[in-house]
Amino acid sequence: MTTYHHGNLRNALLERASEVIESKGVQAVSLRALARDLGVSETAPARHFKSRADLFLSLAMAGYSDATKEIAASKPMKGRSSIHAMALAFVHWVADNPSLAATIIHPDVNRHADLTLQTAMAQFAELVRDAVLKAYAEGWRADQDPEWLFQYTLAAMRGIASNLTDPLFSKVIGSKLAVQAENVVDVFFA
Repeated sequence: MTTYHHGNLRNALLERASEVIESKGVQAVSLRALARDLGVSETAPARHFKSRADLFLSLAMAGYSDATKEIAASKPMKGRSSIHAMALAFVHWVADNPSLAATIIHPDVNRHADLTLQTAMAQFAELVRDAVLKAYAEGWRADQDPEWLFQYTLAAMRGIASNLTDPLFSKVIGSKLAVQAENVVDVFFA
């Protein structure tokens, strides 16, 4: 548990929320509990986040920003290898950032998405679409509709993120979850 020592409360709240999400899931986060954990008044978080949804939007913005940078940096110029590299980069990002990944796919976060978060989501999706179209142009699943492939790829990526960030699923499946996710990427995106 993080303790707050008169530093940047906003960052301390985000950090502690990430820890809670990673260990217990998004549903376990409350501003009052975060305040108690950090040893500040229960009203102190309101100076930085007007609601739990506002806190999640900040985490999701950071998540989309990081994930977009990660997959943009990983993509080779060739189409088929581009989609494989992008999907692997996303799996690695999720494994390294489970709380941010859990936040960007959580329905409560998406339900409250503001225009800024919607734009970040669109930028992420555009990178995925670009990789799909390059792969398709080079013959990847050429018998399928490219829009369907785009939707399928997004669904697969979100599903992988869900599996990797779900504490119960991880407990049931075990420690080889990230390796299994890489194998899924190899099967579907190679």
